[in-house]
Amino acid sequence: MGLTTFSTGLSGLATNSQGLNVIGNNLANLNTVGYKSSNISFTDVLGQTFNTVGTAKSGNTMTIGLGAQVGAVRQVFNQGSVQTTNNPLDVAIQGKGFLVVKDPSGGQFYTRAGNMHLDADGHLVSENGSQIQGYIRNAVSGKIDTNLGVNSIKMPSGLDSPVTTTEFELAMNLDANAPTATQFNTNIQIYDSLGKPHLATLTLEKEISSGATPETKWRFDVTIPENETAGQASSTNKLSLITGTTQTGSPTAGTLLFDSAGKMTSAWLGADPATPPALANITIPGSGVTLPSMANGAALGSAMNFKLLNSITGLPNVSGFASPSEVTASSQNGAAAGSLNNLAIQSDGTLSAVFSNGNTVDVAQLVLAQFSNQDGLLSQGGGFYSESTASGASFFGIPGEGGRGHLTSGALEQSNVDLATELTKIITFQRGYQANAKIITLTDQIMQDTMNIRQ
Repeated sequence: MGLTTFSTGLSGLATNSQGLNVIGNNLANLNTVGYKSSNISFTDVLGQTFNTVGTAKSGNTMTIGLGAQVGAVRQVFNQGSVQTTNNPLDVAIQGKGFLVVKDPSGGQFYTRAGNMHLDADGHLVSENGSQIQGYIRNAVSGKIDTNLGVNSIKMPSGLDSPVTTTEFELAMNLDANAPTATQFNTNIQIYDSLGKPHLATLTLEKEISSGATPETKWRFDVTIPENETAGQASSTNKLSLITGTTQTGSPTAGTLLFDSAGKMTSAWLGADPATPPALANITIPGSGVTLPSMANGAALGSAMNFKLLNSITGLPNVSGFASPSEVTASSQNGAAAGSLNNLAIQSDGTLSAVFSNGNTVDVAQLVLAQFSNQDGLLSQGGGFYSESTASGASFFGIPGEGGRGHLTSGALEQSNVDLATELTKIITFQRGYQANAKIITLTDQIMQDTMNIRQ
């Protein structure tokens, strides 16, 4: 009895001690980002068999076990709660995916901890400096290209390139009550190829034709100060972007035509046609004219599109109702050079750079790894895992596909340790430890009593 009882009790002490170690580690990581709790299980140790089936009168096998041993320690990959951080580079994975990282030696690992930042070189890295992996932007197409494979993500450095204005759009009303020869002016800020802004002026003048059915026309021109163009530093005139000539007097470069209900029905450049064309956007400059070079050596591009039709509805942007002339909305697609202002991560993992000039550039897209058996992953510490034979090889995809889950930016997944459950387990393991210690104490006392029989 003695020796086996000692070893049985010792095995109980060892297993319950290991259980306390596991629980202690869980509690220590109660507030660790992305931590997954561990669960320990025990198995019995087969001991002595006294008789086999058929040899005993009862026909039953009789065995006495030799204690317990640790069967397995498995991590529980249940979803942790999500806590808002308002850091744009923090992401919480809500699903089964893992972020993919590479350490400085090139080793590939996986993590649920989405607390990321930029290093000194502009790489997106994890808390320990490992580089986050994803699909990157093709420098030629300007689009995120999955054909380039999975790479380290690096933010653009320097300024965002300026954008030359190639189109502008104005939503406005031109007063039907205004007498003939009334002028209305509005300004449009446009950008040249170097990102310098120029204030263009749209001048419109009302004209009502004579006859039994008078027509309402608004003649117009688009001009810039001539001294902003190459070789005209001393000029005080205005240069027409439509005709390429100095503009004086009333505007005559283009025409907007309205019907009796105040609806714009046609528009054209140059002389009045015999039959007004169907309403369409107007390309500036007119035929045979080029946009001027600027005094700073920049260009205005080859053409600008004056959008008379709404980009979304296709309806006319300009009306001619009996209310004051006014511009209600305006836009253009040019921009000055811009510095990096902010970063944003979408739910599908798209990482966008937001520049001070208003431009937004999609830089990369985070990938998530998935495994046939995530329970087989090997913990490497620091919240990182590596694949194993049991887990199977990783297969990549974008967030939102294949059960990988989507990303919540400005938030982090918290530890999935349940405090109440762990405290309950502590009591259970403590009682188990005490009971096995008592077995050893009683065994020692019995052996001592046995030795005293000889005296």
